[in-house]
Formats: sequence, structure tokens, C-alpha cells
Amino acid sequence: MKTCNFSIILLLIMAFSGCTKDITTEPVAGDIVLTAKSAELISADNSFTFKLLNKIPVTTTKNVMVSPLSISLALSMALNGAETTTKSSIINTLGFSGLSVDEINQIYLDLITALKQADPKVVMNVANSIWIKKNYPVLDPFLTTNQKYYDATVTRLNFDVTGLNTINAWVNEKTNTKIPKILDQISADEVMFLINAIYFNGQWKIQFDKTKTANESFNLSSGGSVTVPMMKGKELFGYSVQTGYRALKMTYGRGKFSMTLLLPDDGKTPEQILALLTPAAFFTLQNSLSSTVKTDVWLPKFKFSYDCDLKDILSALGMSIAFVDGQADFSKINSTDKLFITKVKHKTFVDVNEEGTEAAAVTSIGIGVTSVGPSEPVFHAIKPFLFFITEEDTQAILFTGKVENPLIAE
Repeated sequence: MKTCNFSIILLLIMAFSGCTKDITTEPVAGDIVLTAKSAELISADNSFTFKLLNKIPVTTTKNVMVSPLSISLALSMALNGAETTTKSSIINTLGFSGLSVDEINQIYLDLITALKQADPKVVMNVANSIWIKKNYPVLDPFLTTNQKYYDATVTRLNFDVTGLNTINAWVNEKTNTKIPKILDQISADEVMFLINAIYFNGQWKIQFDKTKTANESFNLSSGGSVTVPMMKGKELFGYSVQTGYRALKMTYGRGKFSMTLLLPDDGKTPEQILALLTPAAFFTLQNSLSSTVKTDVWLPKFKFSYDCDLKDILSALGMSIAFVDGQADFSKINSTDKLFITKVKHKTFVDVNEEGTEAAAVTSIGIGVTSVGPSEPVFHAIKPFLFFITEEDTQAILFTGKVENPLIAE
């Protein structure tokens, strides 16, 4: 059997930014109506979110952020090339055991189409591409399936410096220059890259007044405090008091996308709160935030990047066979070579300021082949907290993270 190394990198990139003032006279965007099957997939995605976050090693010296939707989409694209136990391990890890691969593909097609149209005041663009080294054989059904359901463009090119620059230029364009490049080099063993880019441009529905931003102390889990620029405002926000924490909901655009912040009570940690969250609990929480109340909000400006290797985490969640040389089965990509996942890299970026939120995420999968409170509630985020960026109708979690120190950049 021919021996070489085969790498597929699936890159899912999301970017968020903000621009204008409170929009109260704009017409309300149409609702997204879920089928039973699509609701099942989104519930599984959200369950995967909490399992993933609970597997990330606890740290008090680093901020954390992941895009569960990006990771799920990347693995679902790879799923179209998987067979036998490898296929079932990916499905079970994502929680899709009640769905067929065809159903997963169709639901994601419908979901992404709906998310792009969810809010006329929010720009959300999705682009997918497949880059293949010239003359490397890839089975047509694998390509056509990703073209049909993920609208992936297929390009064959020389994997040299020119090819590298072409791929990076595509990433730079589709992320609106937020991620100028993803590849530093293409090795002689790499023959394919799958790239998914999602660009989201939004704005707080109610923005913070920049003149009210002032330096305040932020208490660290490790002890001590740091001085950070704190955004301040008293406006109508979704607010609720839960066991062990307080929750605040801030919306973007016309209200179809939002950020939910969870601030632990004194003596509690973000990890302890996270351990309480399930898809059902998160749904109940979101319902509790549907009514707004004038709330005194302090929120630190924060901007950081995060990266992690998901191989061990995904293995612990049930996908270990996909990483085993000689046992993994990706024969629907190439029926001759033995393929296995070598690594799963995840990188994210987030910038929260008075106008809105900007965020980006990249997921790369390498595959190798062997030949109740007071009348005016107070939500002062002056200590570590959690955040979730979601779509309202589906409750799909796009980004989630933990802010340990707003001053840490990476």
C-alpha cells in the first residue's frame, strides 16, 4: 500500500464586531422554527458544549474560550469521510446517536441558512472550501456531499508557496482580515485542507457610553486584583438570580443574538457553576432572562486569544479510536490509504467593548495515513465569570468562555 501522510484541516472561524446605537423602531426579524430533529441536534450541540468545557483543564491564570459550533461543524464535515467504529465514535461524542449522517448534514444546512437570515441587523456569512493537492485521489461522494450540504468550493492546486498564499488569502478574505492566515507552511505529506469560515458582524442593541468607562479593580481567583477598564450602564437587560450565581443577558442587533454572562456568588467559582449546567438548565436559564429589568451593569472590556489541543479531550469524550493509527476508518475519503486523526487544534479570539463583540475561532483537524434582588439589580462583573454567545430562537451556542483576568491577552 502507498505510504504517505494525509492532513485535512477544518478551520471554522467566527468573528463578531459592533457598530451602532439602540435600535427600538426596527421591525422584528422572523423567528427560526425548529423541527424535532433539528431541535435534537442543537440540544446535542449544547450538551457537547458543557461536556467540552468541563474537560478543559482548570486554570486561574488563563482565560478560556471555545466555539462548540465550530468544532461540531468541523467534526461533522469529517464525519462524511468516516466509516464503521470511527463513524459511530464521532456521532456518539457529538451526541448525534439518534440522527443519521444524512440528517446531520441536512440539519446543519438548514441551521446555517437560518442563522445567516436570523437578524437583518447582523451580518453573518458562511463560506466553506476544500483544497486538494494536485493528483491526490479523493472519492467523489465525499466531495459532492460537502459541496451539497456545506456549499464547499473545491480547488486543486500545487501545495507550494503559491498554494499556501492562496489558501491564506481565502481565509483572510472570508474572515474580513480578522484572521490574516492560518497556515505557516504546507508539508510534503499534506494533501488536503477543508476550511469553513463563519463571519458575524453585530452590535450591542444597547451600547455602553464610552465616557462612563472607568478603571476599576477586578478580583482574581488566584488572589489579589488588577485594574481594568470597566464599562458601566443602567439599562433594561435580562437579569435573574440563580442558585450560586447571577445571570445577565445582553442582545445584539434586533435581539436575535445575545451574550449571556454568569457571575458566580462569593465563594463560588466559574467551574462550580459550569458543573451545574445542562442543556435543560441552560434552556430554563434563558427563559428566566426573557423579561428585562433596569440593571446596574459593570462589565470589563476584555480582549484575548486562546488555543488548545482537543485531541486528548475528544478522546476522553469517546472519540479515541479516530486517533489510532491502523484502527481509524476514514475510507470514505480515500478507500486505499489508511487514515487517522493526528491532532485537533482549536484557536479563538474575542474582543468585547462598548460597541459590541468581535470574535474568531479556528478548528483544525489533521489526518494522517500509514502507507431575585433589589429593585435595581446590580451585576458588577468584578471577578471571574462565564459568557455564552447564542442565537435566540434555536439557543445554539456559538461561543462560550471564561474570563479569569481581562488584562490577559492570550
